[in-house]
Amino acid sequence: MESVRGRMARFALGGLLLAASGGTAACAEGTHTRAPQVQASVGDVEMRDIKLAPPPEGVYEVGSAARLEFAVVNKGRAEERLIGVSGPDFQGVVVEGTPGSEPLSIPIAPGETVFSGDSGEFVLVITGIDSTLRTAQSLPVTFTYADAGEATVDAVVSSPLRLTLDRAFRESDHGGN
Repeated sequence: MESVRGRMARFALGGLLLAASGGTAACAEGTHTRAPQVQASVGDVEMRDIKLAPPPEGVYEVGSAARLEFAVVNKGRAEERLIGVSGPDFQGVVVEGTPGSEPLSIPIAPGETVFSGDSGEFVLVITGIDSTLRTAQSLPVTFTYADAGEATVDAVVSSPLRLTLDRAFRESDHGGN
C-alpha cells in the first residue's frame, strides 16, 4: 500500500510536469495554450516571455555567456527590424552561428511573431556577463528596433526543470505524513 508521502510526491511531480508543458489542454472547440506574457511594448512591437536560459549548475559565472530567449510580435503593418540588444551588465550579444562582427539585423514581418531560443528562428547569446547570476535573478536588457525605438526589460534567469523537480521531491519528503 502506498504511503501518503508517496502519493503527495507523485501528485507534486504530475503538477510540475503539467506546468512545464505549458498547461496545454484540448477541448471540443480547439486547443488552448497559455499565451506568453507581454513584458514590454514599443511602437507596434510587443516583447514576450523574455528570459535567460537555465544556467549550468544554476549559476552564470562572471564573464560567461547566456542564451536569451524571447518572442517578438510585430502588431503593425510594416516590417520592423531588431537592430540592437544591450545592457549595463554584459559586454554584448551575438547571433549563434554567425561572426560577431556582423551588425544585428533581425526582420520581423507585419503580423508575425519571431522567436529566439531553442525552437526559434535564431538564437541570441549575451556575452561577457559582469556579475554572478543565479536562478531567479534578473539582468536588464535593452532591445532596439529600427523604427519602434527602445525598450528595457528585466530578463530573469530560468530555473532548470531538473532543479524544480528536485525541490518538489525534497519538499514532499519533509511535508509530513
